[in-house]
Amino acid sequence: MKKQKQRFLYFLLCSGGVCVMLLGILFGTTLLHGHAGVHATSARTQRMQGMPTGVMAMRPMPRMGVKIGRGSNQNALACLNSPTPPLCYSPQQIRGAYGIQPLLDNGITGQGRVITIIDAFQAPTVRGDLRLFDRLFGLNDPQLNIIAPFGLTPFNPNDANQTGFAGEIALDVEWAHAAAPDATIDLVLANVQNESIQGQLTALLQATNFAVQRNLGSVISQSFGASESCIGSAFIQRAHQIFQRARAQHQTVFASAGDTGAAAVQCDANGQPVALAQGVNYPASDPLVTSVGGTKLLASRAGVYMNETVWNESERAAGATGGGVSKTFALPAFQQNTVNSQTRAVSDISLDADPLTSVPVVTSSLMPGKTMLIPAGGTSVGSPVAAGMVALFDQAAGGKRLGFLNGAFYRISQNATAYAQAFHDVTVGNNTFVFQDGNNNVVTVQGFATDTGWDPPTGVGTPNAANLARFLPQFIAANDGAGL
Repeated sequence: MKKQKQRFLYFLLCSGGVCVMLLGILFGTTLLHGHAGVHATSARTQRMQGMPTGVMAMRPMPRMGVKIGRGSNQNALACLNSPTPPLCYSPQQIRGAYGIQPLLDNGITGQGRVITIIDAFQAPTVRGDLRLFDRLFGLNDPQLNIIAPFGLTPFNPNDANQTGFAGEIALDVEWAHAAAPDATIDLVLANVQNESIQGQLTALLQATNFAVQRNLGSVISQSFGASESCIGSAFIQRAHQIFQRARAQHQTVFASAGDTGAAAVQCDANGQPVALAQGVNYPASDPLVTSVGGTKLLASRAGVYMNETVWNESERAAGATGGGVSKTFALPAFQQNTVNSQTRAVSDISLDADPLTSVPVVTSSLMPGKTMLIPAGGTSVGSPVAAGMVALFDQAAGGKRLGFLNGAFYRISQNATAYAQAFHDVTVGNNTFVFQDGNNNVVTVQGFATDTGWDPPTGVGTPNAANLARFLPQFIAANDGAGL
C-alpha cells in the first residue's frame, strides 16, 4: 500500500442506535458535513467493521488553505497557479470549461432569477465571505437573502457539526453565485432543535418544504443526503410529496450523489447499520430530483476544456463519486430507453468534484477567528453550480421556468447531434469504493464503470451550458415528471 497523504472522513449520524452516512464537501482532502454523534474515521488508518467506526473531532488541516484578509488576492492560494493536480479552478476557469461564459457574454447572467439553497444551522460570516470571494475573483455582489423561517440555531464555533455546515453554506452560496452572478440567492436555513439523525433530517425537510410551499426560486440545490437504506420509508414519502409539488410549480431540484462511490451504509429492518455495500443516497435517488455525480476535470489555465474522468480517489482515501441503483424507486420513464436496470439509477449529470481539481471557497466560520481561502471538492460542488446553470437556462428561455429537466437530459442523450454539443461524455473510470475493515483488510465495494452515453458515476455527462441552453426548450415535454 502506498503511504497515505490524504484523509477521508466518513460522517455518521447516530441516535438510538441508528446511524446514517451523510454526504459532505471535501475541503482540500477532508470530508466535512458534520452532524450529531459524528463518527469520523480515516478510510485506511481507523478500524472499521464493514462501515465507519470510531469517534474523533473534525479538524481541518492547516495545509489545505491559506489565511487571508482584506489585502489578499487570489494568488494567495497556490493551487490556483498550479498547472497540474493538485490544482483548483477560479470561477472564470469553471465558466470556460463548462460553457457558461458564452451565456454571460450574451447578457444571460441570471438576472431576475432566484436560486434557493437548503442548508442547516448557519454560517454567521457568509455575507462577508461572499463579498471577499467576489472581490478576489472580480465578481459583483448578488442579492443574498438569508431565510430562517423556523428560527436560527445559535452558532457554536466549538461544534464540529455546525462549522462543517458553515463550510457547506459558504461553498453553496459562492459557487451558485459564480455560475449565475446576477441571480438572487435565497439561503433557507434549517433550525436543528436536536442533533440526532431524526432532528437534523426533520429540520432539513421542514426547510425544503417551506421553500416549495412559498415557491421560492426556480431552482433548488441540496448538497446533503443520507443512505436510502437507512433513512426510512416514511421520510422518503414525505419528501417525495414535496418534490411532487416542486415539479408542479416548475421548480428544478438538484441533489449531490455522494462521496463514497458505489457504497452506502446498509441498515437492517430495525434501522441498525450492518454493512457498507452497494447503495445510493436520498434525495439524489428521488426520480423528481436531478442527481449530480462527480468528475476529475482537466482544463487549461485559460479555462479551455480538455477532458474528464470519473472522480475516484478512494484508494488514496479521498473518496469517490456516488452512483448506483435505487432499492426504493422503480425505473422512471425518462430512464427506460437508457438505463439497463429495474429501478431508478443515479447519477443523472455530473460536474467537477475531485479535491485534486477543486474550487476555492472563502470561509470565516469553518475555523472561527480566521478567514480562510480553501480548496474544496466533493459532489457538493456540483449541485450549486448546476443550480446556477439552470438560472441561466431559465433566463435564456425568456424568463420561463424550465422546471423538471431529467426527461430532457435523457432525450438529449439519445439524440447524437444534440448530445455531442450539449454534454461532455465521460468514458474513463469507475466508482468502485475501497476501504479498510476492522481486521485491517482492504475491502472493495464493486462499483460501476463508465460507458458511452449514460453511466452511474457520471450520468449523461457534464454540461456545455451554452449549447445545453439552446437545446433544452426543444427537448422538454409538457408532462415530464407527471405520475412520478
